[in-house]
Amino acid sequence: MEPITHLKEEIQILCAGFSSHFIERDEEIRGAILAILSNENILYLGPPGTAKTYLAQNICNSIKGAEFFSYLLTRFTTPEEIFGPLSLQSLERDEFRRKTEGCLPSSHIAFLDEIFKANSSILNSLLTILNERRFHNGTDIINTPLLTVFGASNELPEEDENLEALYDRFLFRYDVRYIQSPDNVRTLLFCTDTSFNPPVTLTTDKVAQIRNQARSVSIPEEVQNSILSLKRQLEHQDGEDDENVRVSDRRWKKITGVLKVAAAANGTKTVDRTMLLLLQHLLWDLPEQKDLIRSIIIEHMVTGGTDTKRLEVGIRQVHRMLTQEDGIHENARLPVPVFAHDSDGNKQKIISFGELIAASKEKKYYYFSIETSFSTGYPFSQIMGILESEYQFSPKRYQASEIREICEAEYANLMEEYQKFVNTVRDDSNLLKQNLESNIWLTCSDIDEVLSVRQNYLARLPLLEENMNALSVAIRS
Repeated sequence: MEPITHLKEEIQILCAGFSSHFIERDEEIRGAILAILSNENILYLGPPGTAKTYLAQNICNSIKGAEFFSYLLTRFTTPEEIFGPLSLQSLERDEFRRKTEGCLPSSHIAFLDEIFKANSSILNSLLTILNERRFHNGTDIINTPLLTVFGASNELPEEDENLEALYDRFLFRYDVRYIQSPDNVRTLLFCTDTSFNPPVTLTTDKVAQIRNQARSVSIPEEVQNSILSLKRQLEHQDGEDDENVRVSDRRWKKITGVLKVAAAANGTKTVDRTMLLLLQHLLWDLPEQKDLIRSIIIEHMVTGGTDTKRLEVGIRQVHRMLTQEDGIHENARLPVPVFAHDSDGNKQKIISFGELIAASKEKKYYYFSIETSFSTGYPFSQIMGILESEYQFSPKRYQASEIREICEAEYANLMEEYQKFVNTVRDDSNLLKQNLESNIWLTCSDIDEVLSVRQNYLARLPLLEENMNALSVAIRS
């Protein structure tokens, strides 16, 4: 069996060869190869003339012995054109069977142009092939050799339940645009060498080897927590409708499988947090969501999932509670109801500040809605910060032991989050850079942006450290 490290080198050579010929298609190339390795489907969304078919054909040529099937779907396309004609011999025996040779069920890689033009007579069989890699041929269910299906479309599907199910089958999604750089446009227009041969080829045995290796790859707890935190944040992102990212449970499960395959092909036995950047191509429904998702993922990579804004607000609020000297009105009514939840799932509706103080004697999280779903909730100090900043609610404080107890508990939580953040951003910075540079699935622009964001956080550390030190002095006094 060939060592995985050698396969990593082959993949690097293959990606470099494709990138030198297919200009400004680094992400699409890496995504296509990873989709093949992980046995997932990939969608290229974009206008005609962006080399979608040409790229898919050459990706197929890089897999030795792979059969390629390509077809342009219309609303008049028949099942015979995609799945094969009916077998006349089988019909004579009163059997319904197709001759699938040379069609989609017998291919290793397929390219279906205008995929969302598929009609209802094709759709059900297509859904099964895309998701389960199986095809119902008469009374038999056959396993197809498909490694991946490339879908291409000039536009997103209409809001139709069947097409949404089809769209969900494409885990990898790329918004393919025309070439942007003037220098690259010049190269494209006036380059005389238009032929391309992959510098190396992979085999189906090598693909299977990487998949087998991926089964033993682990996802560390810190990466698991980042994924869960990312999931919660995307599902509860405030903003317009096109900013609400809804990802099915099936896609999330497949995503963890892709991360393991990516790590195995990268020659590692664990998924490090730099692999999370792959999710920028696996989560969006609308192209307008890409930049938001990318920025959120990079924030999670750099900070380890720490919400720095909440951390900063929490530090300031607890410090303010410890140092202000005015009396407090316990019966002050909250401007909006707050719902407290404990670890056992118990809920409590709170309408006054006195109730909020009483509830905070135990470790609880607070929400502005009774429906929590995957929301992370807010600790006491941060819920107070929101009530003050957004609702102008600022009850005055009196000297009481219960307030002190709350602040001490909040301080312990804040210190734990602060130390985790410092360790991730400052102490693990060299490891992050090393993992970024050794990750074959990331582009140069990916690496540069992550390092730039990390540098910005490093610049913010001194002020955060100063505020945390001031809180530590106040809590000890």
